[in-house]
Amino acid sequence: MSFKTLITNNVTNAFNLIGDLAENITFTNTSVNDYDFANQSITSTTDTSLNIKGVVTKSYKTNDDKPRINADIMIKSSDVDSEILDGYDTVVLRSKTWNINTIEDDGYIINLTVGREV
Repeated sequence: MSFKTLITNNVTNAFNLIGDLAENITFTNTSVNDYDFANQSITSTTDTSLNIKGVVTKSYKTNDDKPRINADIMIKSSDVDSEILDGYDTVVLRSKTWNINTIEDDGYIINLTVGREV
């Protein structure tokens, strides 16, 4: 058995053992269709959403120039291609909308950093 197969199998086993710690994460993308200069309003639509199970590994508050809450999320690389995730700009997690800050994929696990203003 190759090391790649061994690691992939162990990641799958780890996510299976996590059970209910894995949460539903919905990836969404908003497309702006029109801007009304008179009303200063936009017309936008939400493209197709993508639902994936993931684990929030850390949630923390920052007190930079704007107070924010950030969260680190892990998902299996075998669940979705990280290039597909590049097309999404927000996630819905715990009934709140979060902006995607970073996406890192090592081929086994995708690490996301998401944030929202407090």
